[in-house]
Amino acid sequence: MDSMIDKIRAAEKQAEDIRAQGLTDARDMAARTREEAAERLAAAAEEERQKTREALQKAEEDGKVLSEQVLDAARQVVAREEAAARAKLADAVAYLMERVDTQV
Repeated sequence: MDSMIDKIRAAEKQAEDIRAQGLTDARDMAARTREEAAERLAAAAEEERQKTREALQKAEEDGKVLSEQVLDAARQVVAREEAAARAKLADAVAYLMERVDTQV
């Protein structure tokens, strides 16, 4: 039959084993949590890089469309001004020819 001291020692040993197992479990849980956090952080960083690439690509596409619109508008202005200048050129040539005819 176990003496009271043996029972106390056994209970203390059991308590120490439970405490040690609790510490081991806590360390394992902390390590798993750190690993999971690192994985989530890496995934979030990659997701943000992808979003940034997509936003940059969209901005480049929008920029190309906008620059083409600006160039089209500038071409239209140039075409109108060229047409106006050509119309004035004919008048200027006629004026000069009249002046030359009156001088000769």
